Amino acid sequence: MTASQMIRRHLVPLLKRHSDVELIGRWLVMKPIRHLLRGIVILSWDHDSYFVPQWAVTHFCEPIGRFPLNWGDRIDRDTPGLFRWADPETPAQFMAQIERDILPLFRSMETLDDMVAYLATKPLKYRDFEIDELRGVSLHAARGDLEAARAKLDDLRNGRSLWCIPGFAEAEIASVVEPLGPLLDRGDRAGIARQLAAWETMRIAKLPKGFARIWEPTPFPVEQVT
Repeated sequence: MTASQMIRRHLVPLLKRHSDVELIGRWLVMKPIRHLLRGIVILSWDHDSYFVPQWAVTHFCEPIGRFPLNWGDRIDRDTPGLFRWADPETPAQFMAQIERDILPLFRSMETLDDMVAYLATKPLKYRDFEIDELRGVSLHAARGDLEAARAKLDDLRNGRSLWCIPGFAEAEIASVVEPLGPLLDRGDRAGIARQLAAWETMRIAKLPKGFARIWEPTPFPVEQVT
């Protein structure tokens, strides 16, 4: 039995109780996906004898292909020890913790504004959202807050960002600044929306098919601000 099959077997009760949760491989994902990925990745260790779950929230408003897990945190077992499938108490305890702590959190973050508000009031360990200019440019542009997006864009253009350390992230910076910068300079909301939609479509296409099935393409807030 593969790790994904084992995860599904143990989490069937959770999936039956919550119609807005989908299991895709090792990811337990809230659906539908509308600009935000809210999920728990279940990583196995020691030949699948134990697992380390981590929740994460990320947005699709950028051209990267990976899904950073640093806007989230690890889920530690309430009682001492590791989450081990061989322990008959593990599945029930794991599901109880998800239902108590994680699903309410995910349901409170349905929009890009929800995510920004959460991160502003409850900073994540080891991560300061406000220094993340590279991801913040496109995120704030998508939200329709062009002033905030331009401020982070200016930091990137003028080397006032940790991303600007020589040799560190030139390609990543260029992939955001070059297509999105001129649109922000002009205040071209329609153009910004088209660029963001292209990035989102590209990223969904790179994921397993299960993600596309629960993705609902929707207008970005920047399109709805006059």
